[in-house]
Amino acid sequence: MIGDKMKNYLYLIMGLCVLFTTSLEAQCKRGEKLRITNDVEIKVVDCREATRMIYNDGWYPYSIEDEREDRCPQLSSSSAEYYRSSNWELSANAYSEMMNLRCDQWDPDWVNPNDVYLYWAIALEYLGKFDESEKVLIEGLEELPDNTDLMKRLAYSFKKQGKTEEMIIEYERLLDSGVKDTDTLRDLASAYGEQGRTDEQVSVLKKILSFDPNNSSIQSELARVYENSGEDPLEIFKARFEDNPENASYAIEYAQKLIDNGDVDDAIDALVGTLSYNDTNNMVYLTLGNAYNENSDFNDAVETFEDLFNLDRNNYRIAIKVSENYIELDRFDEAYDWGSKALKISKRNAESLSHMGNLYYKAMNICRGDNFSRSDKAVASLAYNYFLQAEKKGNSKYFKQKKWLEENDVLFGRADWFMLDKDIQTSGKVSPVGRCYEWVSESLDKQSDW
Repeated sequence: MIGDKMKNYLYLIMGLCVLFTTSLEAQCKRGEKLRITNDVEIKVVDCREATRMIYNDGWYPYSIEDEREDRCPQLSSSSAEYYRSSNWELSANAYSEMMNLRCDQWDPDWVNPNDVYLYWAIALEYLGKFDESEKVLIEGLEELPDNTDLMKRLAYSFKKQGKTEEMIIEYERLLDSGVKDTDTLRDLASAYGEQGRTDEQVSVLKKILSFDPNNSSIQSELARVYENSGEDPLEIFKARFEDNPENASYAIEYAQKLIDNGDVDDAIDALVGTLSYNDTNNMVYLTLGNAYNENSDFNDAVETFEDLFNLDRNNYRIAIKVSENYIELDRFDEAYDWGSKALKISKRNAESLSHMGNLYYKAMNICRGDNFSRSDKAVASLAYNYFLQAEKKGNSKYFKQKKWLEENDVLFGRADWFMLDKDIQTSGKVSPVGRCYEWVSESLDKQSDW
């Protein structure tokens, strides 16, 4: 009884297959193709061949919609996971298959073509396949012509391939689209600069500042372009400083431009203003001290450099700067004290020796009369000795002063020695005397030929 029922069931199945196959054959048209699968592979074959394979070999019809239903959820999930784990090869392959199947047509909420083209291209970039990335992006832009993310990636792909003209064209498309992306437009400005298209470079940099007005790096770049083109970038530096008064670098750069333009008072105002934010910044004090010196405000220069020395007490150059400004004030006693500090800190290096020579030289010229006294000559000789020591260590900064001392009868010599009192000669050294030289604590030793 059971056997009869099974036979009847098999006959029914066979009948349905014959009916289905007959129906397919009846519907086949010349040249028509049919998509079939056997769960191992998918084939697209002639309709009648498909009918035979379905009837004899266990294949069955498998439409693109069926495959999307089966594959797209899996591809959507795996492509995202491959991307997150930086498996760029598998990620690129998954995105490629998704677009071949047009999974976006299966469910655009699951598969967004904007994202697929973008991430597919990025995966290829990580693989170094910029030519393939370019093809993917062009394909994407043919379908999504207003997608600025794809435009940016395409411009980047051109950049990596050295296709400058194509890159510029793509960046110009972005510019025309109204994009407000600093990095993108900066690349365009740089490309213009490399081609010597300065006016267009300036225009793009100004465009960036129109929506990102406090971008200091763009302000600096615009200022540099102006400088290279021979135009005055002062307004750029001014705007950047006024937008960021607490930024010491901006204040210093702006002040230096003002000084270069001869606007030293304005430079001083800018530096004094930023000190309230930067009262421990060495460079602000140094630039301000130099500005005061440039403006002949030597008292202010002294005060500023002394404040700087308190921040950096092992810097002999600061001590020299204090001394130099005291010299300008004819306050040689303070100048000598600071010069001596520089000698001690630097362990009598060439620069500090040279400075001490100049200190004595300047003092001698201020204190001497029309006729050189023996004290004037003693100080001149002290200056000369320091110049000699500095020169031996490689510093000839004051070689003109040294030469003048050599060529004029101003150095203390044998004749001057024999004119001294016996008690001075007995001591073997001579010290300058007089109110103008009260600060001099050094003595000139007797030379062997005196």
